[in-house]
Amino acid sequence: MVDQDISQQGLQSPIGQRVADAQAPDPTPENNDGADQPSESTQISNMISDLDRRLRILEERYGNLRKKIQLTDQNMIDSERSFGKEIREFGTEMLELKRSIVDFDEKVVIFGSEMDNVAQKTDLKILEKYLAMWNPGMFVTRKELKEYLKTRNIKLIEDSQDNSEDDDEDDK
Repeated sequence: MVDQDISQQGLQSPIGQRVADAQAPDPTPENNDGADQPSESTQISNMISDLDRRLRILEERYGNLRKKIQLTDQNMIDSERSFGKEIREFGTEMLELKRSIVDFDEKVVIFGSEMDNVAQKTDLKILEKYLAMWNPGMFVTRKELKEYLKTRNIKLIEDSQDNSEDDDEDDK
């Protein structure tokens, strides 16, 4: 009855065909020697061993697929950890870059304010004209003046005060 349902649907598989063949009565008359055809129990045991072999193959394939999936999952987890670590490193580098940029901006602002306090070119030109007019190279130093005055025997007021202080110290 099962065979009839399968054959009616047109979905008969090789295994279903073998089961149907094993269950169907033999249309040929039976010979007494039975050497030509295997017995019904031998056919069933052959089918069971064939099914067992196929089942083992399928189980092995299923096991191999599970191992591959497990390996793929582990690789994905490792990749995710690696990517997470790299993203964190990029984040810290970005923070460092932002800090550097802020520091640079602060230094530029300080430099700009210092540049406001620097003398401009026109101010320097004015100072240069005054220095050229005064000619400070021609000025006399104190030492040179004292030597000149000594050679002329002229006493300075400062020298007379210094000498009186020296005399006071000698008296003590």
